[in-house]
Amino acid sequence: QIADSSKILTNMGLIYATIGKHEAAIEHFDAATSLDKFLAIAYFQCGVSNFLLGRYDAAYAKFQDAYLYLRGNRYKLFSAEVLFNRGLSQLYLGYAKGMNDLEQAREEKEIIGHEVIDDVIRDRGGQYTVFSVPVGVLYRPSEKKLRNSKVKDYLGKAKLVIGSDLDDIYTEFSGVTELKRNSDPSKSSPLESTSNADPKASLSGTPDRGATASIFRTHRISML
Repeated sequence: QIADSSKILTNMGLIYATIGKHEAAIEHFDAATSLDKFLAIAYFQCGVSNFLLGRYDAAYAKFQDAYLYLRGNRYKLFSAEVLFNRGLSQLYLGYAKGMNDLEQAREEKEIIGHEVIDDVIRDRGGQYTVFSVPVGVLYRPSEKKLRNSKVKDYLGKAKLVIGSDLDDIYTEFSGVTELKRNSDPSKSSPLESTSNADPKASLSGTPDRGATASIFRTHRISML
């Protein structure tokens, strides 16, 4: 029950962050980690919301926690992204030692999307924002739990976008896609529309508080 509740709270935090309500998102991520202190993804996204609110010290602390609980978990949250976010938070606080985290992040790059780390190091932070979980990604109960529960269609059919052979996987609910389609004539899905986002977009000094991060993964995403 504790694990399920923490994941539900994480989902709620992700939804609040998606609509730009980062204060509420932080409350839910904190509640999630109070129930499950090893929930690295909740620390990670709490750091993202704090960063977007300009609270770089709090963001750094959350990315530090995410990195602490990163190893040994059943899901993989890229260490390069956690280190990058932690380092960028320090740079925004005026601490040059944040470059050390960026250098370490460069050593741990795993996917094409991580090539942006080289650009950030070259520009010594520049006007970049942090890595984040893509819009529309949520926890989904295991197949076993779904088989043992009654069907209640609150959000429409779910489209699987990220899977795991373990207990829990992530889904993108069709409602998210429909909202995007109604506002975007290109009809692209949230993942398609964000995977090529310009890392420097919407950044002028302080990150846009109503936006999620501009840097997104372009390949497989598995977390925790």
